Amino acid sequence: MSPIPQRKIGNATVPAIGFGVMGIATAYGKVDTDEERLKVLDAAYEAGCTFWDTANVYGDSEDLIGKWSV
Repeated sequence: MSPIPQRKIGNATVPAIGFGVMGIATAYGKVDTDEERLKVLDAAYEAGCTFWDTANVYGDSEDLIGKWSV
């Protein structure tokens, strides 16, 4: 698999492709169990994703990332 391209934002270098966590936290119908949602994050990470788009208005997305990252 090719690495995800990188981009400069100010002094930081970040992946050009991120994972929008809102889609598994709220807004698109029934929210799956934490177990299922954590599996989605695992799969995204295994595919090379390291840039997570989340916000306090995206349901429990920030809490979910916190649970996943420990």
